[in-house]
Amino acid sequence: MIRKTACVLALASTVLAGSAAAQANSWQHKWYWGAQGGIMAFKTVDASGLETGWQNAYTVGGHWLITGTRSAFYAAFDQVIFKDTTNSAIVDASSPTGIRSVVWDKGRRIQAMLLIFPNDGYIQPYLGGGFGIHQLVNASPAGTFSTPQALESSLRTIDETSTKAFPILAAGLQMRFTKLALFGQGQYMPMGRNYLITSAQYVFSIGFRYAVSASREEVTAR
Repeated sequence: MIRKTACVLALASTVLAGSAAAQANSWQHKWYWGAQGGIMAFKTVDASGLETGWQNAYTVGGHWLITGTRSAFYAAFDQVIFKDTTNSAIVDASSPTGIRSVVWDKGRRIQAMLLIFPNDGYIQPYLGGGFGIHQLVNASPAGTFSTPQALESSLRTIDETSTKAFPILAAGLQMRFTKLALFGQGQYMPMGRNYLITSAQYVFSIGFRYAVSASREEVTAR
């Protein structure tokens, strides 16, 4: 009886070990393609130079995830869709108040991060960090200008303050189904100087990713 019990336990442990190895191999060293969508929270300043309350914009895009043993490289592109024409302000000597309103309605985000996955389970929390480049599209000054030189100066200032590179901190949770994975994640970007968005930025998104191919060649020998 004892011998049968030991055989059963040994067989069960072998099956579980094989299942765990197969589970790990199902996501390690893979190239995932995916899509995500979410909400970005931020603040700007109004025409009087005072900070506004929290505003929201929608984000939608795609990403690549190249996995290693416990880490992964994440690269993504997002289109940012603002609910309405969003306003901020820049310092402009040609304006009667010294401050000029700037409006825009779209944006772009490019991100590159290194993510750490602490376990091989079907449910995987992860942490990471990296950097991103944000660009506000169609940003233009409001009001009138007395000379073409004043307009050109304003446009130059807008060009300098509508694109910014940021460090990114991220945390998320991934649920895997063989090659398919569903995830939710949050990102934090600190306040940037000389940028039309004047606060820290928070992005909360959900999405999916699918393992299309292996990220490395397997070498076998007889």
